[in-house]
Amino acid sequence: MYKIFIVEDEFLVREGIRNKINWENTQFMLSGEASDGEMALAMIQEIKPDILVTDIRMPFMDGLELSRIVKRTLPWIHIIILSGHDEFEYARNAISIGVDEYILKPINSSILLATLEKVAQSIEEEKKKRIDAELLRMQLESTNNLIIEHFLEELVIGAIGTSDAIERAQGLGIDLLAKRYVVVEGRFDFDNTENKSVVRIKANIGNLLKGRSDIIWFFRSYDCLVLIIKGESGEAVIETAYQVSQIIRYEIERYNLGRLTIGIGSVAERIGAIPDSYSDAIKVHRLLGSIRRGHIVGIRDIESGEISASTIMPDEAPVSEKLRYATKADIPRLVSQWAGSMSKTNFQSALMGYYLLMDILVSASRMINELGGDYHNILPEVDDPAKLFEVACNKENFSAFAEDVIKRAIDFRDSCGNLKYGRIIQKAREFINSNYHDSGISLHTVAAVVNLSPNHFSTIFSQETGETFIEYLTRVRIENAKKLLTEGKMKTTDIAYAVGYNEAHYFSYIFKKNTGLTPREFKSRL
Repeated sequence: MYKIFIVEDEFLVREGIRNKINWENTQFMLSGEASDGEMALAMIQEIKPDILVTDIRMPFMDGLELSRIVKRTLPWIHIIILSGHDEFEYARNAISIGVDEYILKPINSSILLATLEKVAQSIEEEKKKRIDAELLRMQLESTNNLIIEHFLEELVIGAIGTSDAIERAQGLGIDLLAKRYVVVEGRFDFDNTENKSVVRIKANIGNLLKGRSDIIWFFRSYDCLVLIIKGESGEAVIETAYQVSQIIRYEIERYNLGRLTIGIGSVAERIGAIPDSYSDAIKVHRLLGSIRRGHIVGIRDIESGEISASTIMPDEAPVSEKLRYATKADIPRLVSQWAGSMSKTNFQSALMGYYLLMDILVSASRMINELGGDYHNILPEVDDPAKLFEVACNKENFSAFAEDVIKRAIDFRDSCGNLKYGRIIQKAREFINSNYHDSGISLHTVAAVVNLSPNHFSTIFSQETGETFIEYLTRVRIENAKKLLTEGKMKTTDIAYAVGYNEAHYFSYIFKKNTGLTPREFKSRL
């Protein structure tokens, strides 16, 4: 099944495409539509269609500009251009961008369907040719690749100096110079470890990153992908890291080639600091463990609540930091570590134990408070200092009591989800719930509200909520439309505008797609 996305500013044309083709009897699925390129861009990034059908002349952003951006950011998408202008210049520009087909208006549904079939066939042939060509190329270049991979591995682990790295890179035809770098490490989980799957993964990634002068990539092992991303600024390389990570992970999942977990390191300001960035990318994986397998996480994101940093945290780290990242599996080791610091004499031991327990309770209470909880209900021991001193007089009692307190704090933390992302997702949802009626709300709008790049926000929103931004926005709009329909005081056209849709026909289409009923049918069944 191929996903189709339509971009056309003329409503009648969109309606014709939508209604005059019996989509259910084809290998195509109409996954979305928009009235201009700017509105479409955010939706396309979320939906990731296989084929884009777009008009050339539209307000805000025309079809050619939209096609350029899509080909740059989502290179697997095939494009069909619609135009009422039979002019050579348009056709030449479309061809130079990499557009597959060019159809003149007025559009005949049979011609459009035939064109879609043609593009679908091209997609299948392209897949086969691409993989075959990549396999052949990789076999012919295997010796040179081994030399390059060995050099790049030495570079990221810090086994060579800067001057040596620059000289060897030039000899291998690698442009290593840039103002900023960030290293990304992707780790694969395979249902099977056949060489065929690994080779196909390499072939697909090679095709995705072909021509990208800002990315150097190699495999450290059959299940470990490393990317060195270059750019002009720290924000630029981080943005590229999230964007490319999404593209690669989507491609791997699309062809059922395994599951990919991606760690993004810190920004390096010089070649000599590349190993530090790589070390941070590895640290992300150590923090993730098996909890967030299949996700994309940067070193900047390690303050998320489910990530356990205690395994790499120094012993002298504050209790509050250890509690913030600890998992239940860490509790016995942490308590044993604290109990071991208690003095051997009874009085000194009790005093040390009392202060340790107070530190644990205060740190846990602060964390619960930050998450919006009432620590008095969860940790009533905070208000009973006498009991704390009594418990602290015995190491066994100290350990059992401390383990119980920490477990309750972690249970509450985990029930609230991610410390960092929880607040971001909550803020994004609150903004959407308050502004869903604005037809101009988009992925870029909400990303700006939570101070994240669109790619970063799109990644964490789908990972943390299990649905894309577009799916959530649509669900909120449909639920509010149901309420208005239930009240029975407004016309369908007015309800469409009230929930953020500029066109009643498109609102009815989306409503039926999500509920199985038209607004009129829904209202009549109440």
